[in-house]
Amino acid sequence: MLQKDTNVFVTGATGLIGGELVRTLLTQPVGKVWALVRPTTDGHPELRLAQRLKRSASGEPHADAALSAVTGDVSAKRLGLSDADYDSVRREADIIIHSAAETSFIRAAACRRTNIAGAKHLIEFTRECTRNPLLVCLSTAFVSGVVANECLTEEDGRRPRSEHHNEYTHSKAVAEELVRSSGLPVLVVRPSVVLSAGVPDAAFARAILQFVPLLNELDAVPINPAGRPDAVPVQFVVNSIIRLLQLPHLQYDCYHISAGDQGTATFGQLSPILDRFYGRPVPLRLIPLAQWTRDVHRNYIRTPEQRRIFASLRNYLPFLNMNVLYDNSRLRAELGDRFPECPPLTSYLEELLSLISHDRGVTRWLRAKGA
Repeated sequence: MLQKDTNVFVTGATGLIGGELVRTLLTQPVGKVWALVRPTTDGHPELRLAQRLKRSASGEPHADAALSAVTGDVSAKRLGLSDADYDSVRREADIIIHSAAETSFIRAAACRRTNIAGAKHLIEFTRECTRNPLLVCLSTAFVSGVVANECLTEEDGRRPRSEHHNEYTHSKAVAEELVRSSGLPVLVVRPSVVLSAGVPDAAFARAILQFVPLLNELDAVPINPAGRPDAVPVQFVVNSIIRLLQLPHLQYDCYHISAGDQGTATFGQLSPILDRFYGRPVPLRLIPLAQWTRDVHRNYIRTPEQRRIFASLRNYLPFLNMNVLYDNSRLRAELGDRFPECPPLTSYLEELLSLISHDRGVTRWLRAKGA
């Protein structure tokens, strides 16, 4: 249970969710917080953590916060920790929050190294800990693999041996199964698509929505206008995790942190927001995948530039066409009146589009794709 003398070890502290977790933990009654930061040649862990926290809306924590940055890497044995840090965290940690992950859709080896080997190393480390800490694993709702047109419960999502669209979701499914079968005290949380609403940082906004400006170079795309994406803002995810940890007892060991079927917008409702934001003279046409025939493809994807752009969208299209929602009734029942506010995507999509429209990283990416 998270309370004023609880010591917490967080991996992935410079990422979107990990950084927001660290920042929010420091606003709660808590003991020590260790933030695991991967070693680099361009900065000490304290500097890198401070730089990450500055990217958040509220900036750095107070100087007297019980925060320590420790150098390490979950893909390495003993988490790459120094002997002193290893011993300190091992002896004093009450909760371990494993947020580190490789989220690339194309770097399969890196996904296996960080997500699967990393989970094994965290399990080994947790077993060495003195206080029998709770291991909190940030999984993903997409561990369900290739599935379409459903609303899944947590039990529906346990499919590590199913077909997956890429190694990212497969590796996360394997990692989750390793954690849940470890025999350790564990809590698995499965966020759906996590967007950086409220974090004024273009790079975080770009991480998920980088492909959106490419749509301006096309007249139509194979996306079902009736399909619905299950997306949530990062602070909803962080608040849900912290409020679960503040409960003295949990009924389950796994929770979806998702929008579920509570007013989730369709792509047909989201598309006009893009048209308006980008000032498209002709609205983008959304065509269900089953109707996207070869003739339709040739009609809309005509130029070499459009062919390059369409090819770059191929990694995204399977997810855009899933039309899968993740039931969050378990989380709602557990948290009751402490269930966090979850603003709809329609309320903050333009904020994120504005960030990425001024991002030089996106501009370079668009030029590389021929847009």
